[in-house]
Amino acid sequence: MEPKKFIQRTIAYTFLTLVLISAIVVVIDPFSRYHAPWFGLAAVETDERTSAIGVARNLEYDTALIGSSMSENFKRSWFEDGVFGNKCVKLSLQGAHYGDYRPVLDEVLKHPGTKNVVFCLDTYLFADAADAYPQTIEDYYVADVGLSDIHYLLNKSVVFDYIPKFLVTNVREGYDNDNAYVWSDDYQYSKYAARLAYMSERLLTPQPEKPYDAYFENADAFTDPFIEQIKSHPDVTFYLYAPPYSMLFWDDVVLRGNATATICVQEREYKKLLECENVRLFYFQDDKDVITDLANYRDYSHYKQDVNYYMYEAMRDGTHEITSDTYYDVLLDMYNYAITYDYEQCFH
Repeated sequence: MEPKKFIQRTIAYTFLTLVLISAIVVVIDPFSRYHAPWFGLAAVETDERTSAIGVARNLEYDTALIGSSMSENFKRSWFEDGVFGNKCVKLSLQGAHYGDYRPVLDEVLKHPGTKNVVFCLDTYLFADAADAYPQTIEDYYVADVGLSDIHYLLNKSVVFDYIPKFLVTNVREGYDNDNAYVWSDDYQYSKYAARLAYMSERLLTPQPEKPYDAYFENADAFTDPFIEQIKSHPDVTFYLYAPPYSMLFWDDVVLRGNATATICVQEREYKKLLECENVRLFYFQDDKDVITDLANYRDYSHYKQDVNYYMYEAMRDGTHEITSDTYYDVLLDMYNYAITYDYEQCFH
């Protein structure tokens, strides 16, 4: 074969191969970049961050469940009860900060059917500096469909890892995504498991108490733009919930000198959030039946699925809700409980 023809055929075959690969990615679309799943498939577990934008953009829903690992053991179907709505989408992002939440919220709030957002209001969102946790979702997934999609269409991990995972998970889950990202059955929950996971990081010497306003600046960097999103969509109800970390978490808070700063920043930011007419705020961190029973936990903060269902029922029924009239007393009670609790009983 002449060199010229060989080169031409090589280029042609390479081009056709790339077109075929791109077509497969578009049709299967494991991250729902272009469309909701076809062929009776479901938007099952692939990768939380890379799939979040596409799922929020292209699936049908009226309720969006958004949060960190504290939200992963919720089942989507619980929130399709006619009280929250009739169709829910689950958008969990482990350890997420506002850099990742913001683009996901933008997509959810642009979605024409959105009526409810159920959002996990982790304590660390108020404490951590925003610039230390920038957006980790790739910009080409956030952007509209365009030339940058080459990063998706010809991505080795997408072709060889995520498409097979997407197809296998669909078969295994029986074409259902209700258990996507659920990890509850993968761990042991007990006083011993929780204590073992925590002990290696427990401080031996208590640190000096931080100033009451130690986290105000960091908290504003999260809360103020979040409130802008909330107020710009008055037709959407935001169900915000503070998840119930165990007493081992509060032991860590006290030992690190964070008790005053933690409660004060919650008081300040909750006040601002509760001024939004479309916010309902649920506080589970003072549920003593839950947080003192270490059998609910695998470490100092992560709880089993029964606790997720308990929170779902509470938000559905309106229990554990705090208001502008009650939030201050609730937080003051939690502060007094945390600083006077006998933590040694957790270790015997």
